[in-house]
Amino acid sequence: MKIKLMRRLDYWVGIPVCFLLTVLKNVSDLFLFGRKTNPDRINKIVFLKLSELGAIILSYPLILKMKQAYPESLFFFVTFSKNKDVFKALNNIIPEENILVIREDNLFAFIADVFLFIKRIRREKIDIIFDLEFFSRVSAVISYLCAAKRIAGFYAYTFEGLYRGNLLTHKVAYNPLRHITKSYLSLAQAIKGKGKYSPELLEAVRDDDIILPRYKSQSVLRRKMEDKILNAGLDLNGKIILLNPGEGVLPLREWPLNYFVSLCRFLLGDEKYQIIFIGTKGASAKTQEILRILNSKRCLDLVGHTKLEELMELFYIANALICNDCGLAHLAALAPIHSYIIFGPESPRIFSPFGKKEGIIYSNWPCSPCISALNHRDSACRDNVCLKEVLPEQVYGLVKQSISEN
Repeated sequence: MKIKLMRRLDYWVGIPVCFLLTVLKNVSDLFLFGRKTNPDRINKIVFLKLSELGAIILSYPLILKMKQAYPESLFFFVTFSKNKDVFKALNNIIPEENILVIREDNLFAFIADVFLFIKRIRREKIDIIFDLEFFSRVSAVISYLCAAKRIAGFYAYTFEGLYRGNLLTHKVAYNPLRHITKSYLSLAQAIKGKGKYSPELLEAVRDDDIILPRYKSQSVLRRKMEDKILNAGLDLNGKIILLNPGEGVLPLREWPLNYFVSLCRFLLGDEKYQIIFIGTKGASAKTQEILRILNSKRCLDLVGHTKLEELMELFYIANALICNDCGLAHLAALAPIHSYIIFGPESPRIFSPFGKKEGIIYSNWPCSPCISALNHRDSACRDNVCLKEVLPEQVYGLVKQSISEN
C-alpha cells in the first residue's frame, strides 16, 4: 500500500473506530470493572511496530530490558513482512517463530493478516502489548482488540489533533525533543504499575540501559561477498564506499539526485575510491540513472541483489556508507563501518542511529524538522532546501578526511 492511502485510512477510518471502541471500553469498565491484571505475573509480551526498520532497531534496548525483567516470558513482535529479516541482525532477540508478519502489499492482504493476527493473539492471552507506533490509530485499534491485560503506548494528553481514543492502559507522553530509544524505554517504566494515566515519569532513563548489539561477521558469507566484489572488477585493497541514493518511500527526506552524481564524481576523481550501490529494489531507478551518467567501471550495482546477512557483511568489507536518513543507517550502526547520514526534514536528535554522532550531516535549517510524529510524518514542504544546503563537496570532504585518518 502507498503511504498516502495508509494515512487516509488511519485518519478517516481510524478515528471513528477509536471513538467507538473507547465508548465500548468505558461502558465495559463501568459495568465489568475493566480488564483484570496481575502486575507480578507476566507470561507473554507483544511488541507492535508495523513500519520503519530503523525504529525496530531502536526498540532493541526496550526488548532487552523486558527480557531481563521477565526472563521466563514469551516474547512476540508484530511488523510488516518486509521487516522480518531485521531480527537476524539483532542477534535473533525475538525467535523467528514469534515474529508475526502482516503483509502490506495491498489493502485486502493487510486486513486479512490483521484479522488472523488478532485471532492468534487473543488465543495466546497476552499480558502486555507495547504499541511502538507514534499516534497511529490502526495500531491502537489492533492493540485493543487483542485483549491484552495491559497496553502501553504514546498518548497525546494535551496535544491537539492526535486523537487515537482512550484505549491504552499505560499512557506515556511523547517527547518530541527526546531520542526515540529513550522514549521507548520510558514505556518499560510506565508498565510497572496497574495503570498509567498521567504524563510524569518517576525514574530517569539511564544511558547504560541503552544497549545495541554488534552484528557478528560470518567468515564464509564474508568471503562470498568479497568474491562477488572481485568478480565485478573492483579491488578489495582500494577504498570501497557504499551508497544508497534513496528508495522513494519519503522523497522529501532524500538528497537530490544531481548531488549524489556530483559526490560520486568527486569520489571517482581519486583512483583509490570505488562505489557499491546498495538498498532494496526501490532504489533501482535512481541507481541506474546515476550509473548511466557516471559510466564508470569502478561502480558496482548491488541494489536489490543482497539478502540482509550479505548486506551486513558489506558493512564489514567497505570503508564507509553514505545515505539519507533511512533504515540502512541504523543497520550500519550494528557494524564497525563509518556512516555518513544526511538529515534534512527530520531531526537527528530524535531518530539518528544511537551513539553515532560523528557521521551525522545536518544543515540545521530554520524550518527543520518539519517531519515528526506530531504531524504523522506528513509535511507541507515541497522544496527540501534543508537538504540542498548540504553540498556534495562538504560530504566528500568529511568522507575523505575520515578515511585518511583511519
